[in-house]
Amino acid sequence: MRERVRATLVLEDGTTFEGWSFGARGETTGELIFHTGMSGYQEVLTDPSYRGQIVIMTYPLIGNTGVNAIDEESARPQVAGFVVKELSLIASNWRSEEDLHSYLKRHGIVGIEGIDTRSAVLHVRSAGAMRAAI
Repeated sequence: MRERVRATLVLEDGTTFEGWSFGARGETTGELIFHTGMSGYQEVLTDPSYRGQIVIMTYPLIGNTGVNAIDEESARPQVAGFVVKELSLIASNWRSEEDLHSYLKRHGIVGIEGIDTRSAVLHVRSAGAMRAAI
């Protein structure tokens, strides 16, 4: 069982969202963008077009299929940070080689879970593009 550590997503306009840290410990910054797909989080993490960005996933449960080498778009995650509503503690896909928390920790990627991702996305959509920090 991993230790639960509080974390905060802070937007450039001062808006904050409280949650729990996962992946690597620390701080990160980047442009905040969102992804509305129901699947493909590993492809998003490793897609070079997301390099240096903090990605919010709007689908509520992320991590349930784990990660594997076959589904990577590049040799390592490209995102600066990862934001999810609920991180699955179980990776149950038969192709899974590692759970999402361990994968991000191994690659030094900071994540935050437990925030209302849809509310955060609605805020970004109405306020416009902005930078953020975890």
